[in-house]
Amino acid sequence: MKPPPPNSLVPQVVELVGFEFGSKFAPYQRMAEAIIDLTSKKGRCEPKDLLSLGFTRQETIDLWDMAHAMASVELRLMAARG
Repeated sequence: MKPPPPNSLVPQVVELVGFEFGSKFAPYQRMAEAIIDLTSKKGRCEPKDLLSLGFTRQETIDLWDMAHAMASVELRLMAARG
């Protein structure tokens, strides 16, 4: 793939899309990190465990499925790295 022309807006658009993507998934990532931490300490994590970390009941309802999936992938990668 050839680079964009010097006056192109492509780099700025890519940067904005990346920022928007990152900010969109930030809540899921924050919960996934908490799930990883709790799982590492206790061997598992359930939605109710997140309440003591400051997550609201509504956040656990809204974010749990995606955050848990993200955490599961990360935990498997960590285990594979040894």
